[in-house]
Amino acid sequence: MSTDNGKTRNGPPKPFDPSLPRRDSSWWGVRLALLRVVIIIAIFFSIRYFYWRATETQNYAALWFFYLFLVAEIVNFFEVVLFYFIIWRTRHYAELPPLEGKSVDVFITTFNEPVELLRETVVCAVSIRYPHKTHLLDDGNRPEVRELAREFDCGYIARTERTNAKAGNLNNALKHTDGEFIVTLDADHVPSPELIDSMIGFFASANVAIVQATQDFYNLDSFQHLTDWRTKFAWQQQELFFGVIQPGRAGYNAVYYCGSPAMLRRKALEEIGGFATETITEDVHTGLRLQKRGYEVVYFNRTLARGLAPQTFSSFATQWQRWGVGAMQVLRLENPVFGRGLTLGQRLAYFCGFYFFWTGYQRMIYVLTPIFALLTGIFPLVAEPIEYLYYFGFYFLLNSLASASLQGGLRDFLFSEEFNLLKMHVMMKSLGGFFRRKRDFKVTPKARHGAPVWTEIWPQVAIIVGSVLAIFIGWQRLLTARSDFDFWALVVNLFWASFFLITTASVAWRALTRKELRMSYRFPSQLDVPVTLSFDFKGGAKTDKLFARNLNRFGFSVTCDYAIPPGTKLEADMVVMGKPIKARAVVMRNQEVEFQKKKLVANGIRFDKIDAVDQDQISKYLFWEVAPRHNNILRLTKLTQTQEPNA
Repeated sequence: MSTDNGKTRNGPPKPFDPSLPRRDSSWWGVRLALLRVVIIIAIFFSIRYFYWRATETQNYAALWFFYLFLVAEIVNFFEVVLFYFIIWRTRHYAELPPLEGKSVDVFITTFNEPVELLRETVVCAVSIRYPHKTHLLDDGNRPEVRELAREFDCGYIARTERTNAKAGNLNNALKHTDGEFIVTLDADHVPSPELIDSMIGFFASANVAIVQATQDFYNLDSFQHLTDWRTKFAWQQQELFFGVIQPGRAGYNAVYYCGSPAMLRRKALEEIGGFATETITEDVHTGLRLQKRGYEVVYFNRTLARGLAPQTFSSFATQWQRWGVGAMQVLRLENPVFGRGLTLGQRLAYFCGFYFFWTGYQRMIYVLTPIFALLTGIFPLVAEPIEYLYYFGFYFLLNSLASASLQGGLRDFLFSEEFNLLKMHVMMKSLGGFFRRKRDFKVTPKARHGAPVWTEIWPQVAIIVGSVLAIFIGWQRLLTARSDFDFWALVVNLFWASFFLITTASVAWRALTRKELRMSYRFPSQLDVPVTLSFDFKGGAKTDKLFARNLNRFGFSVTCDYAIPPGTKLEADMVVMGKPIKARAVVMRNQEVEFQKKKLVANGIRFDKIDAVDQDQISKYLFWEVAPRHNNILRLTKLTQTQEPNA
């Protein structure tokens, strides 16, 4: 392991080697080797397909349409090739022994998030096992946050102005602290007790400036999650990035610093003047600057904190818009593709990340092509059906097989494509960040939020309407087709129009109907929390021993074969992580549910009087014990986090 003092940062970055042997006989190694073979074969058949497309399929009646669609196909294929490049050198690390006796500051940035949500992060942050000091960085300058810091003996750092938004907040905190290492956490990212122990060992190499852990989320019912509790399957939209792409970028030392959760070396930050302030993605920008100085950004693919994913499309779009605009700002200011300070692998890796946002236009052309073809009877290419199937079939199937395998399977692959169609217009708009100099930082909403209006997804609504009309007219044309070419061309375009209609309608409906009515997430399903309820029922005292469901620090529910009338006062006794908890509560609502063909009643209960320390105990139990169990149904995350390490 490198132990140089890191004073000279003029050459290319040194590869980080934690002296962990690569096991080529491991399941992951064999799988990756097989995928590389498939990728090579897929690229061969792709080149073969595009040569045929460019030389043998011209539609001379509409050459503009031919070239437009061909360019869209090439743009799509280039995206796939860049994806293959990224995962070619996938790197996984095992945890290293923690360094002892180091000083660590934990920064929790906040602006306007609900104090109840912030409290859960603070409760767990101050309980991180490694000795440290927790600081609340309050850009909202709120008295209630100051009081929260006092209650937990945290540092409280506030500003009277909000220059440079989050980056300015972090830089201000650097002036008032002196820890050798810094942990950055968002207000909603609740850390695990082992967070510092798991990351600080990597800093034994003086070349390491940042250790980035995966971003995981505890609210599995968010807009970006698809969860089926009955089959114990869950997928979330960022699994591909954190489970596959980030380990791939690690092979080139091109890991994105994503802000939370991560640990940084203060000395390295000081060398570049602190957190980057010129863009709205200060995290990615800061990480890139450190890599250009020759430092390493390590990606440790473990869940060490869990955050709150966007609950509605509006929040989801706000987040992606910020990322896209920030990426374009970083591209303009830092020029990582052609500028100095990066290796060829790093340049290509960063180009891949920025290129993804440009593909929104290509997807739009893909979606509009079958609509236009069915409405006008003009097709983007001319070919014999069997010949088209022969060339396109191998190209499409092999690349789909490789991509789906890398993304966890066909189901995960299709889910990703659905969400790409939904955020297509958001990605297109984000390209304006390349020309926009004004910083416009918007915090992702974390509390109650209504469903969006249809104008927020008007491109998808227009696609749905256009697809329905095109399919109707296409069927009319099919019934009167004059040649085999017309017949099969119409069949192919009807298939793709139907595919895009189904996928777009599915996510558009989800976007228009998904809203958030609660202030705090309730962890679903049966929990290992016995609760004894005492209350008056039908004129007499009743005591019942049940199990809490849908628990959070504000209440829970119990399911039994009878309804407890709303407004009923309860005495609740439960044991959480070995600690007895007594509380007063009130029944808020009843809802009939069916379990094993038997009708039961779920009784929603809110705490009326409970000690704050008992609420904090509930929070620790939920985030440290329940959330990890629930996250195990995220199959791709679980798969990638259990791979054997390689050097």
